[in-house]
Amino acid sequence: MSQFMKISELAKQTGLSIRTLHYYDEIALLSPSNRNELGHRLYSRQDIIRLQQIISLRQLGFSLKEIHECLESPDFSLPQVIDLHRSRVREQITLSHNVLERLDAIARELKTTRSVAIENLIQTMETITMSEQYFTPEQQAVLESRFREGETEWQDFLTQVRAEMAKGAALNSPTVRQLARGWLRIMRSFIQGDEQIYASLTRMYQQEGPTAASWGTMDETTFEYILKAVSFLSLAEFTELLIPTAKIFTPETRRVMGLAEEAICQIDFYVLGTEAILLGILAEGKSLVAKVLATKSVSFDVVQPLVVECLKIAESRFRILGPRARIGPGATVPPRIPYAPRVERVIQLSLEEAEQSEQTMITPEYLFLGILKEAEGGGGVATYILENKLGIDLASLEQQLRSAMSQDSADSLSNQ
Repeated sequence: MSQFMKISELAKQTGLSIRTLHYYDEIALLSPSNRNELGHRLYSRQDIIRLQQIISLRQLGFSLKEIHECLESPDFSLPQVIDLHRSRVREQITLSHNVLERLDAIARELKTTRSVAIENLIQTMETITMSEQYFTPEQQAVLESRFREGETEWQDFLTQVRAEMAKGAALNSPTVRQLARGWLRIMRSFIQGDEQIYASLTRMYQQEGPTAASWGTMDETTFEYILKAVSFLSLAEFTELLIPTAKIFTPETRRVMGLAEEAICQIDFYVLGTEAILLGILAEGKSLVAKVLATKSVSFDVVQPLVVECLKIAESRFRILGPRARIGPGATVPPRIPYAPRVERVIQLSLEEAEQSEQTMITPEYLFLGILKEAEGGGGVATYILENKLGIDLASLEQQLRSAMSQDSADSLSNQ
């Protein structure tokens, strides 16, 4: 038996996903002790022991930040873990006491103003028991942990939404559109691809309506406002009102997208997905991202047959692709290949990446960063091929691209 374990084997034995183990490595919570000649992660016996500690602490309700602090502390010990868990239990007891005090107050009110108190009692009890009605105890524990981890971001988000509401900001304003994307990002982080939690959440909102907003400490008015903003954002993206490519794409990016259309049409598919963009980048071949991919032996000739293979599988059972449009022999090719919904998200993420670097247009590099960013929520065919077919570590690839972009920017400044 080898002294090292591959990431796929470790994921299978622990029940964790490969993406989770990648994330643990990214945040330096669990980094493999070794890698093979292809750069694949290899975990030692000590790594597996550390992972077991992480899993145990997660089951006790600790956040990833708390776990990292525990494991990195030279004084880390079982008594310390127990003390931390006792502290967490005390917090839960305090919360229960707060609920009890609310019920006591209503009970006292019942003795004097029965009609009003009964209404208050019903509202309070509905809030307390709502999560119990729609989520299993295990789901409640998971959601509470995730809510604690993102509580600061959530409160900041609510403050920004309410500020825009107070100003009477239009639902189509850039700021409100950004808040709508923030809501979707928070929801993705909250649900994390768990179909059961998503089903429970939608069932609760379907049954309770705006009242369910109180479950997440959001009042009904704010809840309805942000949902309308999300609806208008989705409509605008669906009709491509927010993707003025002529204004936000550099000439190099427009060429990449043109080559992407040609490449996907050559294999008789007529929806432009992330796999088409990857082919476009490789066909263009001159961009910085194409050169970085070349260092990983990723070329058009290597990727094209893999795209064909994946799209053929998609016609029968490959769910991650979503619906694809195919045109039979003799049919007229549309003048413009429509974007897949995933690509629309990629373009928005690419623009955000560019704006963070104080750029106003999307280069091929930012476009590819958008593909990698979108993959955090599941990913499309491009990242599937890179990661699963070619064995490329996406986090390492992103780091290499960002480093190359920084160096290129520094070189440009020095030549001015």
